[in-house]
Amino acid sequence: MILVTGATGVVGQFVVEELLRRGHPVRALCRSEEAARRLDPRAERATGDLRDLATLSDALRGATAIVHAACTFTERDRDVDAMAALLAGWPRGPFVFLSSLDVYGFAGAEVITEDTPLTESSTDYARGKVICERLLADAARRAGRSDCVALRAPYIWGPHPTAYKRLVPKRMLDGAPIVLPGAEPAEWNEYRDAWVDARDLAGIVAEALARPPGEPLNVATGHFVWHDLYAALIRLTGSPAEIIHRPLDEIRDAELPRKQLYAQRSRFSEQRLASRLGDVPRRPLDVTLRDTVGARG
Repeated sequence: MILVTGATGVVGQFVVEELLRRGHPVRALCRSEEAARRLDPRAERATGDLRDLATLSDALRGATAIVHAACTFTERDRDVDAMAALLAGWPRGPFVFLSSLDVYGFAGAEVITEDTPLTESSTDYARGKVICERLLADAARRAGRSDCVALRAPYIWGPHPTAYKRLVPKRMLDGAPIVLPGAEPAEWNEYRDAWVDARDLAGIVAEALARPPGEPLNVATGHFVWHDLYAALIRLTGSPAEIIHRPLDEIRDAELPRKQLYAQRSRFSEQRLASRLGDVPRRPLDVTLRDTVGARG
C-alpha cells in the first residue's frame, strides 16, 4: 500500500493515477472528504492534514511506501513537522519526497547539478525544502537505508486547475502589460528557468519507487525563456496584454514582484536522473502549456 500525500494536488493527482495504472494499491491522503470524492474510486481514501500530525500517523498504518507530495507552501514549520512525523513512521519501503530546485537559491549562470551547494537563504519555502531533505537523509543514514529520494522539481504544469492558476497571471488576463527584465533581445533571451509536466513527473515518481536511488535527483524536462513563455500564454489565452522589457534595475517591485527570479540564467542538469532511472518519456512544452491553459477551473 503506497501512501500518497497531497493526493488531489498538481502532482499528487497524477501520481495516484500513474500508480493505479501500474497496478499498485494506493492510499490517497486528502484534506477533506469532498476533495477525496474527486479521486479515482480504486484508491483507498484517507482524510488528513499536514497541520494535524495524528492524521499522518493514522494514514501510515499498513503502508509499504510513501510519496510525500503535500506542502503548505507558506508555513515552513508545518511542512518540517509533517516531514518529521512521516519519517517517524517510515515503513520498510521507499520514501519519495517532492522537493524543489529552489533549494539552490538564485544561482548564477553555471550548470546546476546535485553537487551544487544548497542554500537556505533565498526564500522561506526553499529553506523548508532544504530542511526536509536533510531530515530524510539523516533518517536514512541512521537506519542504514538507501530506499529514498528527494526529487528536486522545477515549475510543474499540467491539466489541473491549480497549475492553471500558478501559470496564468490574472494581470495578463486583465490586459495589463507583462514587464520583464532585459534591455534587448540578446539579454532577455538569457533569462530562463526550468519546467516539467506533472504527468511526466508522476512517471518519474513511479520509477523512483521501483528503483530508489538513495540520493537527491534534479528533475527538469527542459528550460524556457520568460519572454517566449508569456508570448505563448498570450496567444493561448487570447489576452490583449503586451510584453514590455526594461533593464532589471529600472523595474519597480510593484511591476514585477521577485524580479530577481525572472533574471536567472541557470541551467539545471538532469543527467544523474537519467543514469539512475533511465529515459522517462516527456511531453513537449507546447503540449504542456496548451493542456494547462485548457484546465481553467
